[in-house]
Amino acid sequence: MDEHIGERVCTLETDVAVIHSNYVRRDEFADLRTEVRVGFAQVDARIETGIAKLDAQIDKSTATLLKWMFVSQLSVAALVLAAIKYLF
Repeated sequence: MDEHIGERVCTLETDVAVIHSNYVRRDEFADLRTEVRVGFAQVDARIETGIAKLDAQIDKSTATLLKWMFVSQLSVAALVLAAIKYLF
């Protein structure tokens, strides 16, 4: 009977040790929350930087496209005027 109780006490001590090692204290949890917040802030900053770069590229592409459209319309107008002058 004493051996059986001894085994159960040993098992109980092992279980308590495992539970205690897996238990997160408040200060450890607070540190983890701080690390996660910092990580999210870094990711958010990278996203904002990427969006700013993308906006700049879109603005540049839009300006280039508008220039080409204006020049193309001007060329078509010049072709029409040249055709009218040639025909009449």
